[in-house]
Amino acid sequence: MRIDDENSEETENWIIKAVAVDEQNGLKWHLACDYALYAEFFQRKGDLSQAREKLGKSIDIFKKCGADGWVEKYEKGLASLQ
Repeated sequence: MRIDDENSEETENWIIKAVAVDEQNGLKWHLACDYALYAEFFQRKGDLSQAREKLGKSIDIFKKCGADGWVEKYEKGLASLQ
């Protein structure tokens, strides 16, 4: 993911679209991945508050999927954002 002033808005729009489509279609694992990507987007922009929020959503969805390895991975990432 490349974020700069030229494509930041477009990048965010694509992530928002992915979240909406995966949510609409009930693709929970993909939705969790979308939120993890959204967290990375905000982290790269320097908005740690939004990054923590999106990563928290990702972790919650991964837990519902029973994806314990992914939960562990992203909980470590969340701890580093504190």
